[in-house]
Order: sequence, then structure tokens, then C-alpha cells
Amino acid sequence: MLYPIEAGGKRIRPLMLALSCQAVGGSLEDCLDAALAVELLHTFTLVHDDIMDHDELRRGRPTVHVKWNESTAILAGDGLVTLAFQCLSRTEHPKLQQILQIFTNGLLELCEGQALDKTFEGEDSVALDDYLEMIDKKTARLIEVSCRIGALIGNASDVEQRAIRQYAQNLGRAFQIQDDLLDLMSDESISGKPGGSDLMEKKKTILTILFEQMAAEDQKDLFNSLWNQSHVSKEDVQKIKSQFEQAGVISETQDRINRLLDDASSALNNLEPSDCRNHLNTLIIQLKDRVT
Repeated sequence: MLYPIEAGGKRIRPLMLALSCQAVGGSLEDCLDAALAVELLHTFTLVHDDIMDHDELRRGRPTVHVKWNESTAILAGDGLVTLAFQCLSRTEHPKLQQILQIFTNGLLELCEGQALDKTFEGEDSVALDDYLEMIDKKTARLIEVSCRIGALIGNASDVEQRAIRQYAQNLGRAFQIQDDLLDLMSDESISGKPGGSDLMEKKKTILTILFEQMAAEDQKDLFNSLWNQSHVSKEDVQKIKSQFEQAGVISETQDRINRLLDDASSALNNLEPSDCRNHLNTLIIQLKDRVT
């Protein structure tokens, strides 16, 4: 259980929870247990996702099921999510029942999102709206949960809660779309994961969905000839990447990310000016320059 936590990471979810709390006038001390809870929950999802996706590396180290075995990794993930609830239950706040409800609903939707993701792997094509529903549940929801819980602990007004939620929804969606893009574009030595692993696993992402909409027929024929092989190699990934670039998929994906981040930034204008509001906006800027 300690091994995947020690591997590091951006800790973006607990950070967003803490900043959301303070941006509406709350204190850091009041939200620390909740911040720890969302990081433990996120780590649980990574351990189980790695098993389902057959990933061998996470943050440059062997994944838990590779270092030990699948049974151990499943139990480690179960332990992490249990610890998450233990930490969250230590939060002293009159709205703890609502906070727990947001947390548990978020966990359930996260599982639904992962189930959709696995289901899409066996389908010939996926509609863009279905993909967006999947990433909203699988990735964006935990970011939204983090920000909403932080705002509640900070005793946010209704206006502030809506602003924080809109910020988180847009940022969370942008985060996963950027994950899809970085999986193909980032350097393995920096990311700690093989480049193009989504394509090798034949996962449906926004890149493959937009390609189906934007590519010429000859480009689709080449893509299908590579995709329909029993195994997609690293060399095949580079050929597909070239087809994505020629079809304008890479630039369109980046444009979508930027629009979502702009909407997230606009939502923050409904909060009172503060250092923590500025820090939430800084996360948007840093996300635009993210390489892992």
C-alpha cells in the first residue's frame, strides 16, 4: 500500500481540494484529512487500473501487480480505499454527511467510468458523446469531488460552490483529454510509461474518435490495416501518429483542451480575488504546459 504512494505524483487532487477550501475562506487545517482521502482514493484507482490495463510501469517503477502479483495488488487497492474513508471520516464539519455522500457517489461513478472504458475496448467504434461521458466519470469526477469537498469544508456560498464545480468539471475533462494526447506525444523517459500504450492496448480515445470523423478514406484504410493486426508495435504507433497529425487530429485535440481550460478560468471569476484563487488559475496555466 505504501509503495504506490511513495512513487510520488503531482498530488493535484489534494492540492485542488485544499486550494478550493481556502479560496472560499476556509482553513488548510480543516481540510487536510479530506485532502489525504482523495489522494488515497486516487492511488487505489491507479493500482486497480494498472491490473486491468496490463500496465507494467507507473511513474517509472514497476506497477504493484508486477512487483508482487495481481492478488496482492487487488488487496493493496482495497486497503487504500478503506484508508481513504477512514481519513475522510476524521473531518470535523457539520456537513460531513454531505461530504461523505459526494465522496461515495464520486467513487461509484468512477467505477462506472472505468467499466465504460473497458467496454469500449471491445467495440468497433465509440461516439464522441459516449467517450466524454466516460472520461467525465473516470477522471473528471474525482477532480470535481476534490474541489466540491474543499468548497464545502470552507463553507462556500451557493454561488461559490457552482463556480468551483464548473471550474473542476472543465479542468477535469481537459486533464483526461490531455492524458490521451500525452500518451501518444510524450517522451517515455519523462513520462515513465511507454509512448503510445493506449494504441498498443487498442483503447478508444478522443484521438481515434476524432480521426474517424476527420480523416480521408485512404488515411482510414492505413489506420485500419495497422489497428486490426493482432499486435500494434511501436513502429505502428509512429505510423498512426503521423496519420493523426496529417488529419489534423493532434491540433484539434489541443484546441479542445485549450477551450476547456479557458472555460475553467472563466468560472473562477465568480470567486472573490485571493491568492488561492490565483493558485487555482495557475494550475490551469501549468496544465497547458504539462508534459507528463
